[in-house]
Amino acid sequence: MMKSDKQLKPLGEIANIVMGLSPKGDTYNKNGVGDPLLNGPTEFGARHPTPTLFTTDPSRFAKPGDILFCVRGSTTGRMNWADRQYAIGRGIAAVSAKTDSTDTYFIYSCIRHTLDRILALTSGSVFPSLSTGDFNAYPIAWPDQNVRHGIVHILRSLDDKIELNRRMNRTLERMAQAVFKSWFIDFDPVHAKADGRDTGLPNHIAALFPDTFQDSELGQIPEGWSAKPLDEIVHINPTRKLAKGTIAPFLEMSNMPTKGPSPASWRLRAMGSGMKFVNGDTLVARITPCLENGKTAFVDFLQGSEVGWGSTEYIVLRPVDTIPPVFAYLLARSEEFRGFAIPQMTGSSGRQRIPPKSLHKYQLASPDIGSPVFQAIGELVQPFFTRIRASMNQNRRLAGLRDTLLPKLLSGELEVPEAEELIEDLI
Repeated sequence: MMKSDKQLKPLGEIANIVMGLSPKGDTYNKNGVGDPLLNGPTEFGARHPTPTLFTTDPSRFAKPGDILFCVRGSTTGRMNWADRQYAIGRGIAAVSAKTDSTDTYFIYSCIRHTLDRILALTSGSVFPSLSTGDFNAYPIAWPDQNVRHGIVHILRSLDDKIELNRRMNRTLERMAQAVFKSWFIDFDPVHAKADGRDTGLPNHIAALFPDTFQDSELGQIPEGWSAKPLDEIVHINPTRKLAKGTIAPFLEMSNMPTKGPSPASWRLRAMGSGMKFVNGDTLVARITPCLENGKTAFVDFLQGSEVGWGSTEYIVLRPVDTIPPVFAYLLARSEEFRGFAIPQMTGSSGRQRIPPKSLHKYQLASPDIGSPVFQAIGELVQPFFTRIRASMNQNRRLAGLRDTLLPKLLSGELEVPEAEELIEDLI
């Protein structure tokens, strides 16, 4: 990475590293009592974690501005930033430069860029772990301060643009989910018309909804609709053809998003044993804890009629007939669907999964399959997904540029002013 090994320093020499220590189990709670507790990253690619556990007897802490680095388990190597004080369990190390916050960001960038080398130091095939000694001894590029700070200015500009795109995407998805919930779960347009209120929808869309309700096994649903089992609305694990040994896009479970429709990355790999999918399919992780964590993706990253593949632990969903493909994704992300699916898991502790056939029992209030209501929701929310896909594509380009620039800046092949001109139009 550097012109000279003299510019490499052990991480423990330039950074404060706090290795987490888990509190006693009986001090845990989900009620917000005590300090927020982290045992691992909560969302791949997220800038800050979202704690779900708290402890009244913390042992080790991360302070605001620390790098949160996962050192244990299947998510070893993933990172977040601490936006507050956290109690950290055994799976997390808190890292901060001994100098200043800008250097902390520099260390973060160097770790991210050489992550494969760090992961090669882990031991344990089933439950990989990074030892304290290896983490402290890991060599980090360390040019003079002016160079470090100039590099951080470039990388942070790109990272901020990536984060801005992520926030916009989260907003767009919330808007799409709100439409789905309003129409198919809460029946807001029907309630409004029944009460004589404005639906807030364009007249031609409002006219698609009735103004009365009828009884069903799901309770009160819109007049003329019916409670349909999932397999009448969505194909479950539809047939896709991909010959064994064919090199094709492969989406591994670790890259499945827990929030948002688009995976951050995938790779080419010879087809072996796994679920196959095409653009417009929705993938749902069916195994614990991936299902509970929300691992779900909308496939829109393949080229044309290309077929991709992934884990055998995916369930593939595709709406029937003319129902828009994004409908299956919105359904799979809904609290109601997840609330049904999670209790359907069977099997031994720690390896529970949903049998695909059990999803046939899920019912949704729906108009006739050919109803223009489906076309209307597709026309309304598809532009959101188009913008999300464009932002994700831009993020991949920005991340690729960022990762290309760092070694060039460190080696002196590219100067900071040159890099600033290069990225000016992008940010």
